[in-house]
Amino acid sequence: MRRKLCPVLMTTAAPRAAEPGRHDGPQWPNIVDDEARWPNVPAADTVFPTTPAQPALLDADPVFTGTIDADVTGGTARWPTLPQARPPSTFAFEAGLRYWYSNGAMRFAFANGNPLFGSLTSTLDWNALAGHSAEVFARLDHKPTGLFVKGIIGGGIVTDGGIDDRDFFAGQFRFSDTTSEVKNGNSTFASVDFGWGFSPAPGHHLGGFVGYQYWREKVTAYGLLCNQVTVVFTGCAAPGILLFGYDTAVGVYEPTWHALRIGFESKVAITNRWSARGEIAAIPFAALQNKDSHLLRQSLSDLGPAPNVIADGSAGYGVQAEAFVNYAVTPNIEVGAGVRYWELVTKNGTVHFDPDFANSSPLLNFDQQRFGMLVQVKGKF
Repeated sequence: MRRKLCPVLMTTAAPRAAEPGRHDGPQWPNIVDDEARWPNVPAADTVFPTTPAQPALLDADPVFTGTIDADVTGGTARWPTLPQARPPSTFAFEAGLRYWYSNGAMRFAFANGNPLFGSLTSTLDWNALAGHSAEVFARLDHKPTGLFVKGIIGGGIVTDGGIDDRDFFAGQFRFSDTTSEVKNGNSTFASVDFGWGFSPAPGHHLGGFVGYQYWREKVTAYGLLCNQVTVVFTGCAAPGILLFGYDTAVGVYEPTWHALRIGFESKVAITNRWSARGEIAAIPFAALQNKDSHLLRQSLSDLGPAPNVIADGSAGYGVQAEAFVNYAVTPNIEVGAGVRYWELVTKNGTVHFDPDFANSSPLLNFDQQRFGMLVQVKGKF
């Protein structure tokens, strides 16, 4: 069997050995070239893609907003791009609440022009009008221009006080003098100011403003106590007589002011937490209407239904001022305490009385004050 295969092998190998350019050594079957060849290998970018797939963690996270660089490979770490911070606001806003404990007074005088009566025919002085009020305040500043608008609105109650009502003959002989108690009342007020401010130095602010104020109070007097007089002419035969008890309402006063404000303001940072602020406003013009109700004189033969004496004042003037010291509890919340003073005066006007208000007399004086202590809390945004 072996003998039969040998000729076949020799026959096959002989022609190959005779081919020119071949080595004399043994040859491997089916090898074209004498140098070994490796099998074809796919290009590297086919096996390893240049853009790796995003990790599943990034795809699953809805907060992630960055992108993966297409040139990044596993050998280089890249952080995702974070959203840019919002630019600072061009506006500054603050708002808060205040409590105001105050004391007030009002003084009224007119002359009826009759030579038998005094140049001050009648005066009414309301004193020690204790009040409690609350108010809301707010302010908006436009930082690039320094323009601002601010305002307050508030109201409260008047709890106690007193009134002295006096009448005079010629030569200022007092023929009537009574005292009443104030047991209740109320007040409302509001103002709005427009202005411009600037910072002359770090931590300092100066500004000016012009604005409008509404101020109304209403107080009720009870009882009539006789005081000493020069000439006994009315029902008060002697001092100390109580003509009407303190449970009987005898009079109501309701003055309402409309005023123009022109003022200046200042603020200074004392430390990182403490600051002081103040403002003063001149009142170059104010208008008044006062409703005076003599509740015991409402018959048609006397003064008529209440309100039965109306005073209209014009060309009023005055001053208003306030100052605060504030402490920053947090960068956005401040608490503070301060003082405030308001005064409005008019010496020009007319007093109308009688049932049809046909008669009138010159208004000689009407002035009103309110002053006291405040506490506040405000937020800054």
